Amino acid sequence: MTKRITQLAGATALSLATVASAFADIKLNDNFSVGGYAVGSANYIQSKPIEGSTSSTSKLDGDAYKFWTNVTFAPVTGTVSFYAGSKGEPVILDAYATYDAGGGVKVTFGKFLSWLGYEAFDPINMTQITYGWSTPQGFGVGNIPGYHTGVKVEQGTDAYTVGLAIVDSIDPSPTAKLGFDKGDGDLKNGAGYEAYFTYKGVKDLTLFVGGFYEPNTGVDGTSGEPPYSLDDTKTSIDLWAQYVVGPTTYAAEYSYRRDDYKNGLNDVGSTFFLAEVQQAIDAKWAVTGRVAWVGKDYKTTGAKKPSATTLTIAPTLTLTANLSFVFEYSYTKYKDADYENGLKSGNFVAAQVRFKF
Repeated sequence: MTKRITQLAGATALSLATVASAFADIKLNDNFSVGGYAVGSANYIQSKPIEGSTSSTSKLDGDAYKFWTNVTFAPVTGTVSFYAGSKGEPVILDAYATYDAGGGVKVTFGKFLSWLGYEAFDPINMTQITYGWSTPQGFGVGNIPGYHTGVKVEQGTDAYTVGLAIVDSIDPSPTAKLGFDKGDGDLKNGAGYEAYFTYKGVKDLTLFVGGFYEPNTGVDGTSGEPPYSLDDTKTSIDLWAQYVVGPTTYAAEYSYRRDDYKNGLNDVGSTFFLAEVQQAIDAKWAVTGRVAWVGKDYKTTGAKKPSATTLTIAPTLTLTANLSFVFEYSYTKYKDADYENGLKSGNFVAAQVRFKF
């Protein structure tokens, strides 16, 4: 799920970069600002199984709604956001305060989003509709964490930024309403750790390396009251790079996660990578092409290694700084998917409207 804003470069890319830029809050006064967005889409998802008949689903509904407010009393800034998905049930998503200690050092505490992942969390900052780590038919990996609660420290210059976070958990709580909106809220099962380093010392080039670690505590909470905690050690690495050449942006990401269980029988490695090109055509149109691969390696004897390759094309039409449309077609080819969901291939067609304020 993440975080960073995919930026197209050059004057011809200004239209999409405006819509997908850092949130342009409405400033109420020197201390308060607000912002938000509403996103809805229509899509058609076709699934072709290895055996049996082809099936399909479709929808026309809202995808996401978000409203946030920022409060600044230097050197402290606070952020609170309310978010609702397609079911319309709102949750508090962001709830944190940041202290600017000077010298490029910032300390944040509260509930915040993971640093990991190249593709943005908020749909208005995406250049396509779907994510590279999950297919439209629902086969994916949990390499990119969502929201969790804790404290993080970042230090940065024009050339680099480094950060370390201590959080309640890496994976979201099973009781989370949206599946990604909070951690387990419990330290008796151990804390999680995230770290990252971003380098921007070369013009138009951004390099990112990050990862998480959550140790095996020896406590298995699945027999108690939720939120539950499985008895496993979780580690990951996330690498991505972005390079801008005029109106064209090239990007690639590799992520690997490993779950080591105490009994060793359920160990699994989860991998995904993507390569994409974002091209600004004129002041209104841009297009993104992406190739994504996702796979799982179960460490049990005789287990298959299900995987999927997805090809995506996504044009974007920006009418104003506040209104844009994204269209996407994706084709997915599955391998050994009978071990997971029994699919052979799938198609995805969608149109999404995005309004932000």
